[in-house]
Amino acid sequence: MKPDKDVIEFIQAVVDSLVMWELVVFLWNNPGITDKAKGIASRLGRRSEDILGPLEALVEHGILEKWGEAAQPIYAFRQDSKFAEALEKFAAFSQDKEGKLWIWAQLLHRGIR
Repeated sequence: MKPDKDVIEFIQAVVDSLVMWELVVFLWNNPGITDKAKGIASRLGRRSEDILGPLEALVEHGILEKWGEAAQPIYAFRQDSKFAEALEKFAAFSQDKEGKLWIWAQLLHRGIR
């Protein structure tokens, strides 16, 4: 199984780490999520420090909204982002065994761990 153009472009533009991969799939599967970094990290079984960079990158890409106090902002998934369709395809593709292997290969090829 090979991904379509949207999935490839989404990986190249957005998915720059395994944490980012995990985070975007989590957000797609939980579209109503509105929480602080600590809460999202807890749901993923990670530390807040592990996801702060990816959360901020998703805000920059327009996939997440951020508001509230600067010390502990609240993040919310934007289902209307320009990446919404590609994110949906990516999430579906990453559920397939061959899809997962393909994504792993792409990330490893780029030197991402």
